[in-house]
Amino acid sequence: MVGIQGLGGVPEPKSGRPATVREERETRSTEGAVSSSASAPAQDGVLISSEAKAALEVARIIKSAESQQSQRTEKVEAARERLARGDYKRPEVVAKVAERLMKYLG
Repeated sequence: MVGIQGLGGVPEPKSGRPATVREERETRSTEGAVSSSASAPAQDGVLISSEAKAALEVARIIKSAESQQSQRTEKVEAARERLARGDYKRPEVVAKVAERLMKYLG
């Protein structure tokens, strides 16, 4: 059977932790000798798991890649137009391309 392995290789968050936190709060509230009106007010907080942070990073990278893909499409179209016009057949352009290729070959 095929299952979901997480987003972009990031494992799904473990579900055990919230249940244990809830159980700890319930046992503290039933064991407490001080009434809730006399005790200090409870403070709310947010904990972001490392899995959630990783998933956010993956989503950010995907969004960035999608925006760059549209930019690349425009550059490819412009290059195709220059090829069709013959801009790359001019001697000065051929010489410049050959010069740049020599850096990699030599």
